Amino acid sequence: MMDLNLYPVFIEIMRHGSVSKAADALGLTQPATSNALARLRAQMADPLFVRTRGGMLPTHFAKEILPRIERSVETLRGLPADAPQALPAIGSLKRHFTIVMSDLEETLFLPEMVERLAEAAPRTSIEVMQFQRQGLQENLEKSRTDFVLANLLAPVKNIVSRPMSRQSFVCVARRGHPALGEPLSLPVYTSLGHILVAPDRGGTRGVIDERLKEVGERRQVVCSVPHFLSACALTARSDHLLTVPRLLGEKIAGNFGLDLHELPFSMPGFTISLHWHRTRDSDPEHASFRNFVMDLIAEISLRPG
Repeated sequence: MMDLNLYPVFIEIMRHGSVSKAADALGLTQPATSNALARLRAQMADPLFVRTRGGMLPTHFAKEILPRIERSVETLRGLPADAPQALPAIGSLKRHFTIVMSDLEETLFLPEMVERLAEAAPRTSIEVMQFQRQGLQENLEKSRTDFVLANLLAPVKNIVSRPMSRQSFVCVARRGHPALGEPLSLPVYTSLGHILVAPDRGGTRGVIDERLKEVGERRQVVCSVPHFLSACALTARSDHLLTVPRLLGEKIAGNFGLDLHELPFSMPGFTISLHWHRTRDSDPEHASFRNFVMDLIAEISLRPG
C-alpha cells in the first residue's frame, strides 16, 4: 500500500526544486524530508528527482504523476509502485529525437538508422547535431538533446552510458602507395606525414601520438581536420597516412581508393557508447527508441568486415 502521507513532500520538492525549501514549506526538518523522499523513491521504483547544480530536476516519471497526485489522493491508490511501465512499440511512436554524434558515428550508423526508422517508425523523426564536449551535460540535462552517441572518455555526472561498439585502429593509405609494403613497418609509419582527425578540440596531437610517445617514437602530423571524411579525401590525394577506427576503414576505404594496413605497434581501442540523462530513464517512448538504436548499433558492429 502506498503511503499517501509522503505525497506532500513530493509536491513541495516539485514546486521548489529543493529538499531544504520543501522542508521549510512543510514545517519539517531537512533529514525528515530527505527520508520521506527516499521512501517515495523506493515505493515508486523511480529516482523521481536528480540533483543538479540548478536544483532537484524531476524525472519524466515524476512529471507524469504530478497531475494525478495533485488531483486526487484516491486516484493515486492505484498508481503502480513496483511494476515497470510497458514500453510502447517503436512503430507507435510519433516523436522527434535529437542525437549528438560526430561524423564517425554518422558514417557508421546513421544511414541504416534512417533507413530502418522509415520502415519501423515512419512517424518518428531525428535531428543530428554536431558533437562538442562543451555544454554536453547541460544540453542533456535540459532536454535540448535526447542522446549522445560518442566516446566520452570519462564518466559524466547523472549521465547514463551504455557501451555499444568496441573499436580498434587501422592505418589507411592511398592504393599503390610507393613507400608501403606488407606488413607496414614502424620506421616507415613514423617517417611519413600523417593526417590527424581532431573532432572537437583541434590540435596536432591525439591518442596515437600519446601511444607512440609511450614506446619512444613520434610521427609528423602535417594536417589536422575535424572530420574523418575530409581526412580520407586528403589521404587519397597524397602520400600521407591516416589512422582510423577499423569499422570506418572497412566501411569506406574502398570508396576513396584507400588500402588498409595493420598498425606496426600495439594500440588500445575505444568504445562508442550511447548516453542519456538519468531523468529520461522512466520515459517509455525514450526507452523504446533507445532500445531500437542500441539493437541497430549492436547488429552493425557485429557484422564481419
